[in-house]
Amino acid sequence: MGVILWLVSANLQQASAKPTADRVVYADSLASGWSNWSWNTTVNFNNTSPVFGGSKSIAATLNQAWAGLSLRTDTPVLPSQHYTLTLRVHGGVGSPKQLRFYVQENDASGAVGQYDFTVAAGTWMAITRTFADLGDPAQVARITIMDRAGFAQGTFYVDEIRWLSAPSSVSLAVTVTIQASNVLTPFLPDMLASNLPAWLGPTRFGNATFRARTAASGLTLLRLPGGSWSNSYGWLSCEMGSNQPGVEPCGPVSASWAPWASRPTDFINFLKATGMRGMWVVNPNSTSKEAAALVAFMNGSVNDSRLIGTDIRGTNWYTVGRWAALRVAGGNPDPVGIKLWEFGNEMYASKSSTASSSSAGLCVGWAWEDTWTCDGYEYVNGVGSGSSRREGYLEFRQQMQLVDPTITLAAVGMEYPGTPSDVGGPTYSGWGSRVISAAGAHLEMYAIHPYPFFNLPSLMSQVLASPQTHWPTIMSHVRSAFNIYGGGRQAPVAVTEFNLVSVSSQDTGQWMTRAVNALFLADSLGQAAQQGAVLFAQWDLANGRDGSSGSEYGLMHEDNGFFRAPQYYVYPLWSRFGTRMVEATSTADPASQVSVYAGWVNTSTVSLLAVNKMATPVTATIQTPGFGPLIGGMKWQIVAASLGAQNVTYNGVLNPTDDLSNAPPTALTVSGYSTTQVLPPYSVTLFHLQQPPPSYPPRVWTPIVRR
Repeated sequence: MGVILWLVSANLQQASAKPTADRVVYADSLASGWSNWSWNTTVNFNNTSPVFGGSKSIAATLNQAWAGLSLRTDTPVLPSQHYTLTLRVHGGVGSPKQLRFYVQENDASGAVGQYDFTVAAGTWMAITRTFADLGDPAQVARITIMDRAGFAQGTFYVDEIRWLSAPSSVSLAVTVTIQASNVLTPFLPDMLASNLPAWLGPTRFGNATFRARTAASGLTLLRLPGGSWSNSYGWLSCEMGSNQPGVEPCGPVSASWAPWASRPTDFINFLKATGMRGMWVVNPNSTSKEAAALVAFMNGSVNDSRLIGTDIRGTNWYTVGRWAALRVAGGNPDPVGIKLWEFGNEMYASKSSTASSSSAGLCVGWAWEDTWTCDGYEYVNGVGSGSSRREGYLEFRQQMQLVDPTITLAAVGMEYPGTPSDVGGPTYSGWGSRVISAAGAHLEMYAIHPYPFFNLPSLMSQVLASPQTHWPTIMSHVRSAFNIYGGGRQAPVAVTEFNLVSVSSQDTGQWMTRAVNALFLADSLGQAAQQGAVLFAQWDLANGRDGSSGSEYGLMHEDNGFFRAPQYYVYPLWSRFGTRMVEATSTADPASQVSVYAGWVNTSTVSLLAVNKMATPVTATIQTPGFGPLIGGMKWQIVAASLGAQNVTYNGVLNPTDDLSNAPPTALTVSGYSTTQVLPPYSVTLFHLQQPPPSYPPRVWTPIVRR
C-alpha cells in the first residue's frame, strides 16, 4: 500500500531562547492593559462554550452590518519583542462567517494587514499573522475582527489570542499523520486539466517544444477552443478556413478569425501529439443540430448514416457520416472520442445588447459575453420561436446525445448561485439557482469559474492563505443551492477555469508568473478535490502576455520559447498523487504555514503532498499508523528562492529538459511507521511512501478423486 501527502504549512517551534515571554491578549480573560473598543457588537469575555483552550472564550455577536470586535492596548506591541500573532476563531452556528481581520498602529492610523477569511460553523480556525504579513508596521496598538458580508451575521467566538516572542532564529516542526484507510474522496484524472485557446494558432500548436512540454506536464485533459472565444467560434467555418453560408461564422463577421485561428483539426492533432483528452465548449449562439454535427465530426464513424437533419434556421446538417468524413479528410481517420462538452462560456455575463428582450433587465452593467440571455431559466429552456428561436441547454443536450449518447454536457453555473429573485449583483441575477431549478435531473454537470481575485491583495501571504477558506465557501454555496433548488440532487461540479486573478490586466505585479502562484495553485487543486470537485481546469496552457500589466496566465509562455512558469511544475507532482484522497492531519496552520494532502497510489504506496508557505524550513515528522512498515519511498519537489521568483527548481534542476528526464525524483531511505523529512522554504513536495506488497497464501491444489 502507498500514501501521498501534500504539506503546505507547519507548526512553529523555537530553536533558541526567547528574548521575551509571549504576550497574552486573551486566555480565559482579557489581559491587563487591553480594553474592549468594539462597535455595534455584543461582547462576552466569559463565554463557556465553545472554547479552544482553558475554560472560557470570547463570544462576539455582530448586531449589524460592518460591526466589529476590537481590542486596544496603551502599550503597543513591538516587532523586536513579539513578532507573530496567533489566535483561534470559531464560526458559531448557521452559515459560515465572512470576516475581516486587521490591525492599527495607533488610534489615528488606518487599517493595515487586512486579511479576509471565512470560518465554517462548528469549527475552530487557526490564524497566524507575522509583522511581515501585516505589512511591517512600526507597532500594533489595536486588533480588529469585523463583518465583511454587509449584514448582521450573528455570533462568532475567539480564543487564545497571543503574541509570540521574537526568536533570534527559528526552526519549524510539524507532525503529519496519514490515515491511509480513511478515504475522503476520489482523486479523478480530470482534476489535472487546463485550457487551450484557438488564438494561439496552428503554428504554435505544431511547435515541438510546446507539444513535448505539454506531454510531460502531467495534465490529462484540455478544454477547447478557448474561453469567451467559444461563444463566437463557428466550428465548421473555422475548419473550412472561411465563413460558410447558413452556419455560425468563425469569430466576428467584421474581423473573421478563419484565416489564422486554430481549426478543429489543429486541436485534434495537438491532442494526439500530446496524449491529452479534450473537452469542447459548444457555441451557444449556434443551433443544436450544428452542435450535433460537431459531435459527429469528433466522435462519429464515416459509415454512420443516421440523419442529423435540418436546423431551425433552415440549414441541412445531413448525416453523422458526412462530418466524420470531413475529419478523415483532415488526416484523422479514427474518432477522437471527446466525452466532455460544455454549453457556452460564462453566459451569466451576457451583454444586454445581445441578450433577449425578456432577459435584458437581468444583465449586469459590467457584462462581457456576446451571448443571448441573462436568465438562467432561458439558458436551460431556450426562448423565442421559429428561425429566430434561441435553443437552450436541454435542446442542445438532446440533439448532441442523439449522435453520441455517451457524452456529458456541462451547464454554465455560477459559484454564487443566489436565489431566483435576485437582480444583478454578484449572483448575476441568481443565474446558478435558476439553472439548477430549470434543468432538474437533466443537469449532468455544473461548471463554475471561481477566480478568487479581481484586485489582488497587498500581501502574497494573503494569496497563500486564501484556498483554505475560498473552496469550502464556494462549494458550500453550490451544495446549498442544489439542496434548495435541485431537490437535494447534487450534480457533479466542474471547475472549468481557474487562476489567481480573473482579469490579467489587474495583475500589475505579474504574480501569476511567480512562485507564489505555484504554491497557491498546488493548494487550490488540493482544496478543490477535497471539497468534491470532479474537474479542475487551470486557465490556461499558454495564453499570450497582457499588454498593460505584462502578466501571463499560461503554464507556458508562448512569447519566450514556451518557458515553463513556476505553476507548470505543480502538475508533474499532482499527477503522481494517486486515485483517492485519504485523511491527513497536521499540527500546522494550513493557511499560513503548511497545508497537506494524502493520497492512495496503490496497495504498496501512499502519497503526501506538502506546501510550505513559509520563508523557513519545516521539519516534518510523517506518521503512517496502520500502513507499513515503510521500506522505501520517493520525493518530487519544487523549490523557489522567494515567492516573487519567476523560476523554480524541479527536483533540484533549473529549467529541466522538455521531458523532465534529467530531473528524476530522490529515493528515500525510510523504515518503521514514520519518517522525518525537511521541507525547504517556499516549496511543494510530493512523497511516495512504500510498504511491502501484500502477500497471499499459496494455492493448495486438492485432487479430485472420482469413484
